[in-house]
Amino acid sequence: MRRLPVRRAQAWRLMLAAILGCALALSLAVQPTSAHAVLLSTSPADGEVIEELPEAAELRFNESVQLIDGAIRLFPGDGEPILLDASTSDQSVLITLPTELDRGTYTLSYRVVSADGHPVDGAIVFHLGEPSSSGGTTVPLDSATPASTESAVVILTALQYLGLLVFAGLLCFDRLVRRGGGGGRRWYRRAWLLSFGVGAVASLLLIPASALRIVGEPLAAVGAVSGWLGAVQSQPLIVAGIVLLAGGIALALSRRGDGAQSCDASGRRASARASLTVAFAAVAVSMPVLVGHTQTREPGWLIVAADIGHLLAAAFWTGGVIGLLRSLGSVHPGAEDGADRVREAIETTSRFSRYALWSVVLLAVSGTVMTLLILDEPSQLLETGYGRTLLIKLGIVLAVVLLGAWNRKRLLPQIAAKPTTRMRWAGLRRLLAYEAALIVTIVAITGYLSNASPDHQHHTAEAQPTAPQELEVRAESQGLLVDGILGPAFAGENTLTFSLEYEGEPLRSEEVQVSARLPEQGLGPLPAEVVLDPQSGDYRAQLTLPVAGEWQIEITARVSTYAQPIALISVPIA
Repeated sequence: MRRLPVRRAQAWRLMLAAILGCALALSLAVQPTSAHAVLLSTSPADGEVIEELPEAAELRFNESVQLIDGAIRLFPGDGEPILLDASTSDQSVLITLPTELDRGTYTLSYRVVSADGHPVDGAIVFHLGEPSSSGGTTVPLDSATPASTESAVVILTALQYLGLLVFAGLLCFDRLVRRGGGGGRRWYRRAWLLSFGVGAVASLLLIPASALRIVGEPLAAVGAVSGWLGAVQSQPLIVAGIVLLAGGIALALSRRGDGAQSCDASGRRASARASLTVAFAAVAVSMPVLVGHTQTREPGWLIVAADIGHLLAAAFWTGGVIGLLRSLGSVHPGAEDGADRVREAIETTSRFSRYALWSVVLLAVSGTVMTLLILDEPSQLLETGYGRTLLIKLGIVLAVVLLGAWNRKRLLPQIAAKPTTRMRWAGLRRLLAYEAALIVTIVAITGYLSNASPDHQHHTAEAQPTAPQELEVRAESQGLLVDGILGPAFAGENTLTFSLEYEGEPLRSEEVQVSARLPEQGLGPLPAEVVLDPQSGDYRAQLTLPVAGEWQIEITARVSTYAQPIALISVPIA
């Protein structure tokens, strides 16, 4: 009679080992690369004048990329964009060019998928024979990722994190801190089912949402499955599959583990079942490491280990705070069974505090390692939107840790000394509620950071046209004032002459960058060479704007070690 439970336990352990082995193999199988694919060189080169058209153009990246159907296009200066065929070879994209093209300026626009699953786009300009002097209108082909799709991916990622963290954390709290005792079994079962359902459904919905982002389609296009099915990536599929399998097993084991065990043999089986339940839940909550920027950093084993440790510590803290709120909600010192409930609540809270201390250590170590590996330079913490958002997250994490330390060092000793004081119990519940709210905020920020890249924030300003062939441009953002003239404002070669002021003072910076983008057709960014006139203090940038439309010109100037304001100007090109 004893062999069946033993064999069943061995089977569960073998299944856990198989799932964990597959997950680790998949997490370490991705080749370490940079956060996004970077274009190293092109043939023809950007801005090159060629006399003969080659059979194929080549884009060489720093990593292998995946192609997106219909995302490689050639823009003539006076015609509609042409969809081109392409193939990949190692780290290069080979693009078949049309056999016959008129002389003039052409823009080759691309959109590919980097190793971290994010779309990367850009464009190069080349001239066949000679540059075009002007161009006409074009048929709009919107390929930029719509805001609805980006928002859906961020929200679903946050819900995935929140659901899995609460699910694994509550299971861990019940099995390790409460040790399966006390009341409220029905509440815990409902909480496990609800949180696991949120995490599993979000994981499934991220499959089409991520594919829609890759192809640049709006959220409403989810019904047209054929349009995004080919862009489905393997990582979201694997994550959803393992979350459903490991989380489902943990949920099933948790429901079987209810009830007290009296004899030693039953107690050992219950303890083994509790350990397996926590282990399967830990596998489920660790699966988001297979998606995002951490998959593109090296050493791979270190970033994966740090990410898993970060998630496990966050899960314990999240579930622990919610579990404590539930446990303390039933404490009424003046009730008939108040003394027993007070004693049980004190023991549970003290036990959680001891575990929480180690989770804080794990959270700090893993968070530090991830920050050092994800950010290339310490200055990115202040210079980039990604870094500043990360600092906000770290500040909120510090607030949660300080609240937990206050509970452990001040409130718990006071409650233990006078456990019948209602105000102290109310104060503890109030602080735990604050912790829970801050943790939800941290999870939301984490969902954003998982889909964000280090870049700069900017504001927009409209250009004010003064003549058909010359535009006066003026914009002010983040203390940076741009004042200049763009001409001739026709498709083709344009010259932007401008001066800069920062906080009311003339600015001469050696680090000024200018680039142009056509959002309505997903074209760009097209960088320009910037030259400073030492006598007048004006800057001059040569811009190649190959097609007509509402172009956005981005001007960035380094004003100090940690400040690099950006101005964005919209200009109509005929």
